[in-house]
Amino acid sequence: MAVESTLTDKEQKDLVKLEKVIRAGWQTFVEVGTALAEVRDRRLYRDKYGDSFENYCREELGFSRPYAYNLIGSAEVNRQMSSIEDIEIKPINEAQCRELIPVPAEKRPEAWKKVITLAGDKPLTAKLVHQAVAEFKPKNKKTKTKPTAITKPKGIAAALKLLDEIEELAEDADKKLKTKLTKLRAVINNIS
Repeated sequence: MAVESTLTDKEQKDLVKLEKVIRAGWQTFVEVGTALAEVRDRRLYRDKYGDSFENYCREELGFSRPYAYNLIGSAEVNRQMSSIEDIEIKPINEAQCRELIPVPAEKRPEAWKKVITLAGDKPLTAKLVHQAVAEFKPKNKKTKTKPTAITKPKGIAAALKLLDEIEELAEDADKKLKTKLTKLRAVINNIS
C-alpha cells in the first residue's frame, strides 16, 4: 500500500540530498575509527609524540583518549555486525555500536538480537541498547583499564578518570571548554 506524499517536489529533492549527507556521516565514524586504529597500531604518531597515542589524540586531533578508543571500538563493532547475514536490522549509528564494545565479539550477535526483540516498535536508542546488552558484558570491569608504568596516587587517578569522562561529554562543546580541560589535565599530571 503506497502512501501518498505530502512533500512538495522541492522538499522531496531536499530529503534525498539530506539523506545522502546523513548516510555519509554514518560512514564517517567508521572511517575515522578505522583510521585511528591504523595510526595507533602502526604507531604513526611516534615522530612527534613518542609512545603517547593519548597525547597525539589530545594535541593533534582534539580527542580525549576515551573518545578515540570509542571511535575505534565502534568501527570494529560496525565491521563485525555488518558482516553477519542473519541479522536484518543492524546498528545504525556510533552510539549504538559504542554500547556493544564491552560485549565479547562472540556474544554481540546474540546481544543485538535481544536489542531488536526488546525494542519492538520503539526506536533503537543507545539507552535501549545499553539496557539490553548489560547481561552480555563481562562482570570484571578491570579488563578495560590500560596498564601504566607509573602508579599514580588514588586521588589523582580518580581525578584523571573523572576528567576523561568530562572530556568525553565535552566533545561537542566549545573550544574554550576543551582548552580549559586540557590545561586542567596538565596541572593534574604535573602534581603526580
